[in-house]
Amino acid sequence: MTTDKIKNKIESFISQYQENSGTFEGFRIIFDFVGFLKSEPYLQKILGDVLERAESQKQIMLQMKETKELDKYDPGKMVFDLKNPLDSSALPVFKQENDSWQKKIKNQEDLNIFILLPIYLLDLIIVHGLMAKAQDNIKSNNPEEANRLAQIAKEECFSLAPINIKDVQGDLKSTTVSTASFHLECMGLIGKYILDTIGAEEFLANSKPKPPISFDKDKSVLNVRGEVIKIARQKDRPIDHYILECIFSKDDISDPADFSEISRDYLKEEYDKAKDWNKFRHACDNLNKKIEKDTRDKINDFLVYSTEKLGWCKINQKHL
Repeated sequence: MTTDKIKNKIESFISQYQENSGTFEGFRIIFDFVGFLKSEPYLQKILGDVLERAESQKQIMLQMKETKELDKYDPGKMVFDLKNPLDSSALPVFKQENDSWQKKIKNQEDLNIFILLPIYLLDLIIVHGLMAKAQDNIKSNNPEEANRLAQIAKEECFSLAPINIKDVQGDLKSTTVSTASFHLECMGLIGKYILDTIGAEEFLANSKPKPPISFDKDKSVLNVRGEVIKIARQKDRPIDHYILECIFSKDDISDPADFSEISRDYLKEEYDKAKDWNKFRHACDNLNKKIEKDTRDKINDFLVYSTEKLGWCKINQKHL
């Protein structure tokens, strides 16, 4: 999937959750969101360490649950210390993140919220796990357990959690936080990390000299910014080969190539403006699909064209 499509999906997930926060549908959106993070190869690449860290701490919590050790941690008695946010009476997890946070405070360095990214991701992974178990029980014909888990999800999608906060002066304050608002904060932070990573990569990529676009007519090979696409895959060359040959024969490859010109000079045929424009339109569509498939959706709409009887085609400006 292209980074543009990934950005659109991330923004869509967050927008959908904002509209449905605090509802069972909101939990379903979180389920899809985490599933997307885990299944999309590009996101696995940039979130790999974060996902691995969150899953490892989840296993610690599951072990504590099995041994009943988790029962002794009462959320209402736990203290969130702004100077030491993961310590005090908190769960014995994410020690690495806690050490990094404390070190920055001690050295009076700027606090990077992304240090806590695995914690925010774990919250969403827990929701995903609950919904996945409910779904699995339906598939295994265990509706009673599925309904029990769904009921938990309905209760948890909007609940109020007590929290005690110790500020930097050491003063203790008690408040409540809705799970819905915290889930939105988690999705927002993870979304920001992904969008910022993509944005930085695109900025740096645009700052580099772009490799040229070329077409080797003898080998019938198109090269677009390092992406190589074989055009003629049989002995007989298709119309899309001659479209490219015409375009790349011009002094300026951004200039359009007339269908009549391609027909006359390359196909050696008279151009019938009443019907031939249609076969050239199909050839342009086929070429775009071929390029899109061979570049794994990285290059879309390589050619733009006119469908008028005296039609033309040219390279899409965004690829030049």
